Amino acid sequence: MKTPALKKLQEIIAHCIADGAMKDGKITKTKLAKLVYLADFAMFYKFLTPMTGFEYKKLPYGPVTVEFFSVLEYMIAHGIALEEKKGVANLISLIEEPERELLNESEIELIREIAKKWCQHNTESIVDFTHEQLPWKISRDNEVIPYELITQEEPKNVY
Repeated sequence: MKTPALKKLQEIIAHCIADGAMKDGKITKTKLAKLVYLADFAMFYKFLTPMTGFEYKKLPYGPVTVEFFSVLEYMIAHGIALEEKKGVANLISLIEEPERELLNESEIELIREIAKKWCQHNTESIVDFTHEQLPWKISRDNEVIPYELITQEEPKNVY
C-alpha cells in the first residue's frame, strides 16, 4: 500500500470482512463495499470527520469510493484476501487477520457494530437500505456524495 490513507482503507475493508462475513467467512463484494461506506459515513455522522476522507460516488449498486476497488485488488494480489465467483456474485474472504495499525478503537468498534448488524442480511437488503438514505436519494448518478448529507439523516437510518 502506497499511502497511509490507502493502508487505512485496507484495514477498514479487512475489518468489514472479518466482522461482516457469513459463518463461512465470505461476503459479497457489493455488500463489503456498502459496509465500508456505512462505516465511513457513520463516523462522519458521529464525529463530523470520516474514517477515510475518500470521495464516494453514486453508482448503480450504491455509494462506493473508487479506491475501494484498487485496494481490494491489492489485497487479493498480495494474499491478504481471496475472491471467488459464485454465480453472479463475487465472494470475498480474508486470508490474513485484519491489522490494527491505523484504526483506533472507536473506529474498530463502529465497524464491528455496523458489520454485526448487517452480517445476517443479504446483499439486496443493504443495497436497498443505502438507496433509501438521503445522501443517495438527493445525489445524481455518478456524482460525488457529500459526507455532510448524512447529518440530515435520522439516527436509525445512518446504518
